Amino acid sequence: MFKCPHCKGQSAVKHGILKRKSKGLVQRYQCSSCRREFVKDNGFKRFRHSPEVITVALDLRAKGLSLADIVDHLDQHHRVKVTRKTILDWQKSFGKKLKSFSQTLIPHLGGIFHADEMFIKARKVWKYYWDCLDYETKFLVADHLSDERNDREAVEFLNKIKTGSPELPEAIHTDCSYDYPPAFRKVFPRRQIHIQYPSWKKKFKNNPIERLHNTWKQRYKVLRGFDNVTGSKNFFDFLGVYYNFIRKHTTLGNKTPAQAAQIELLLKRNRLKSMIEIILVHYKTRFCC
Repeated sequence: MFKCPHCKGQSAVKHGILKRKSKGLVQRYQCSSCRREFVKDNGFKRFRHSPEVITVALDLRAKGLSLADIVDHLDQHHRVKVTRKTILDWQKSFGKKLKSFSQTLIPHLGGIFHADEMFIKARKVWKYYWDCLDYETKFLVADHLSDERNDREAVEFLNKIKTGSPELPEAIHTDCSYDYPPAFRKVFPRRQIHIQYPSWKKKFKNNPIERLHNTWKQRYKVLRGFDNVTGSKNFFDFLGVYYNFIRKHTTLGNKTPAQAAQIELLLKRNRLKSMIEIILVHYKTRFCC
C-alpha cells in the first residue's frame, strides 16, 4: 500500500506501467479510495528529463565544466538535447533546496577554523567571496558574498561562522587584514580566538583555506565571470553543498567533509540523486523548475 498524494489515503496500489519518453518505464499507482491515478514522486517528478541526466549535468557543473561542454556531453553520451539555461535552472532549483537542507544538519567540528576571502567578478565588477573552513574535517562552515571588504562585512561574515558552528570555535586563523580585529571584538567580545599572522612569516600560512580557494578558482575560471550577483550566489551555494556532501577527499580517507563531521546520510553510489531523494522523503520538499 502507498500513500495517495490527492486524498492522503493509505490504500493506493500498483496499477500498470507508464512509458515516458525521457524517463523510460515508470510505475503507476491507483488510490482505492478516490480512484485517482498518480506516479510516485522521487524529487524529479516535474522535470522532463531523467534523474540520471539531471544529476550528471549538475555533477559536471560542480567539477568545473562549462555549460557548452555539459550540453555537448549530454548530447553525445545520453542522447539528450538541453540548453544552457536549462542547466542553470537545475542548478538554481536543486542548489537552493540542498543548501536549506544542509543548514538543518549539525556537524561535529574540530574547532580550529581558517578564514579568508578572494575576488570574483560579476558584471565586470570585482566582488569579495569570504569563506571559513574547519581544519580537521575540511567542512565548509560558512561563506559570504559582499561588494566591499570592510569591518561591517567582516562582522556579517563572523556572525555566519558563529551560526554555522554548533559550538564556539577554539581559534579562527586569518591573514593580517585590518578588517578582522574590530569585527572579532564585536562578534566575540569575551573570547580571544583570533589568530593573525602575516603571510610572509614561516611560522604560519593560511594553507587550508588557500587550498580550498584553488579548488574554487579551478571551477570558477571556466565561467569568465558571472552575469550578476544572484547568479554568483546560486553557484557558490550549490558548490558549497557539493563540496561538503558529495566530493570525497583523499586527506580524509576518501570520505566527504560531512562524513568526517559525523553527518552520515547513507548516500548511495549516485550521491547527488540520493541526497535529493532524502530531502523529499524526510522534509516533504517539492522541487519545481
